[in-house]
Amino acid sequence: MKKATVEFARDGAYINMYRGQRSNYGFTSGLLGYRPESYSLHNAFTEAKKRNVEILFQEGDFEATVPNLARLTLESDCGEKVTVYSDSTGGGTVKLLNIDGFDVSVVGDCYEILIFTENNEDFLAAAIDKLNNIFADNEGFATSSSGEKALINIKRRSNLSPADIAAIKQIGSIEDIKIIEPVLAVLSNKNCNVPFKSGEELLAMSVEEGKEIWELAIDYECARSGWTSDQVIFYMKKMIDIMVSGIHEAMTGNIEMNGIIKPTAGKISEGAKNGHTWIDMGVLNTAVPWSIATMEYSSAMGKVLCAPTGGSAGVIPGAILGIGETLGLSLEEKVKGMLAAAVVGICMAKDYNYSAELYGCQVEPGAASAMAAAGLCYFMGGTVKQSLDAASCAIQNILGTICDPVAGLVQVPCISRNAMSTANALVCANIVINGFDPCIPLDESAETMFRVGKQLPPELRCTCMGGLCTTPTGIRLAKEQDERNNNCK
Repeated sequence: MKKATVEFARDGAYINMYRGQRSNYGFTSGLLGYRPESYSLHNAFTEAKKRNVEILFQEGDFEATVPNLARLTLESDCGEKVTVYSDSTGGGTVKLLNIDGFDVSVVGDCYEILIFTENNEDFLAAAIDKLNNIFADNEGFATSSSGEKALINIKRRSNLSPADIAAIKQIGSIEDIKIIEPVLAVLSNKNCNVPFKSGEELLAMSVEEGKEIWELAIDYECARSGWTSDQVIFYMKKMIDIMVSGIHEAMTGNIEMNGIIKPTAGKISEGAKNGHTWIDMGVLNTAVPWSIATMEYSSAMGKVLCAPTGGSAGVIPGAILGIGETLGLSLEEKVKGMLAAAVVGICMAKDYNYSAELYGCQVEPGAASAMAAAGLCYFMGGTVKQSLDAASCAIQNILGTICDPVAGLVQVPCISRNAMSTANALVCANIVINGFDPCIPLDESAETMFRVGKQLPPELRCTCMGGLCTTPTGIRLAKEQDERNNNCK
């Protein structure tokens, strides 16, 4: 690639947010071929310059049909040009919506085989029949047309072999074949039969099979991924290691947040330890600084995990790992608590995604708080029902939380909201374990959370056009941040 032009819809959420959220770094890193888990963000622009790749970011003249719509125009050294429309759907995931006029749905969970051919109805029908015979193990077929050309999109869990490519070309009238490789850790598995999708189904299965919530999480992951239980546990241990490593680095204070505030997690942790300027909060003495440290590390472009989003990355490390550390729990028990939190996240979002641009902050630290509450209930020996009830209670406490990141940065009020959501998780777990009844089942509370999010005006959904962003101080900080960004160009 010689040049990439990334445009954001002028009336979309990206235009005011992409610098503060470091989306420009993310786009650059991805365009250079780095995987999501690679530690490349800091050096993305330097590496682009080293490779003589020009990457431009600018405002586009197209409608924001979805809040996070971007148009990428990619040019190669030999003059080839491709135009791609993409949508950021929350939790670090991006969906490709259109490639050179052909509608697609590409999320990076499989090998996407793009076969360009003539737009002839009879030929397409015959070609798909032949391709179905060649690729009986496909994850799905889709077709799209643009003028005289058509696109056949095959989704597969494995790449094409030279023999596969030769077989496709024998069909005739094939103009080009392109392959998009997956970027997600777990590949698509449309033919799998997951054991449950909702909280109600999870609870019924726990009663029927007498399993704990973390065991049900493993059952789900094994069915969804095709992994063994040992592989699932190993991967979760890897995730915990990444979380804890980032926390420890952030606690030193030797990180550069490049924004409107400085790192304070280490100072807060020291305050909790010496007690002179701190009202004792028990296990939150560790959980709150760990939550803040994670978010500060994220703001410094360190490696963090979307849990379920980048804007909520601090809640689960703070609540599950911080409190687990204070209680002296083993790594194995922390893994189980993390699995309990994760499976609740799956149930809540069965029909939605965790995008603040669509639903506000209630689906970021709010949803993470619900997930963490379930994990904390497990730590206390709670039942599956109690974990789900604690999650429901946590959601009820954060309904309607707006998303208003000052100056487009995930700092104010995002960092303190993570700390608050960590405390909310503990409160809900404690009161439910001791008899409090939130009355509304998790599935209904989760559906309400997403429904309320849709009812929020766009100004209050991660657009920098409302809430704290439009206070006099918020406006001043945004202007100062823009000036710094412009000076760094």
